Amino acid sequence: MSLSIDQQIEAMSRLWPAFKLVRREGSAALWRGTVRPLLQTYRVSVFYRAPLMVERFSVRVVQPQVEILAPALRPRRGDAEGMLPHVYYGPDGGGELRGYPTEAKVPPQARDETVARRLWAVSEDLTGVSFG
Repeated sequence: MSLSIDQQIEAMSRLWPAFKLVRREGSAALWRGTVRPLLQTYRVSVFYRAPLMVERFSVRVVQPQVEILAPALRPRRGDAEGMLPHVYYGPDGGGELRGYPTEAKVPPQARDETVARRLWAVSEDLTGVSFG
């Protein structure tokens, strides 16, 4: 489900009231605020552009872009959640396919570093692009 820019602005103010809308241009908006998933507080920016009709089926386009501004994320070796601190959000509807943002239920196998490394290696092999 993609939202219009007005719907996204309303949803952000309702769900993340501490985030400030710092810029709006046409169908795009930028917010800044802080999150504290565990012990560390992070300054974050969130950018959203309402997708064009032909883009509504692309997950990359319809999801907001989130950037950690400070402090830089640091690897946390041996952490049960994985190497980098994170919180996942997704739709609250059936099967997490539609609805409003809520904290996602991430199964333990999705946090398995061994599987992640194998998936990354296969992806590099299949695409011919190395990020290492």
